[in-house]
Amino acid sequence: MLTAEYIQLDAPMNNITTSPGHTAELFCRVSGDPLPAVRWLKNDAPVVQEPRRISYRPTTYGSRLRIRNLDTTDTGYFQCVATNSQGSVSTTGVLFVKFALIRNNPNQDREALGLNRDLLYDIK
Repeated sequence: MLTAEYIQLDAPMNNITTSPGHTAELFCRVSGDPLPAVRWLKNDAPVVQEPRRISYRPTTYGSRLRIRNLDTTDTGYFQCVATNSQGSVSTTGVLFVKFALIRNNPNQDREALGLNRDLLYDIK
């Protein structure tokens, strides 16, 4: 029995907003015949694995990228590119690592961000 060769993106990549110190997982949900090879990029450059911090691995649904102990410098556009003899598919997600501001007083938050309270207004 002959099977048709194919490659497809099964779902778009997830976006993540989180805080420093946490762990993020990005999923590349692709399928194909033959099985696609997956590459990971951050801001158009190859993702470099770091022992016990940044790793990616094949899964039954494609590939998973895990980044532990997040830092704000991990913020960026992450793309997975899956390729086989039938071509390539890709999807991009955003990882945003932000500092959590203390919400005791909204004016203090604005001052911490360098915003002058008098300059904030609604644009209509």
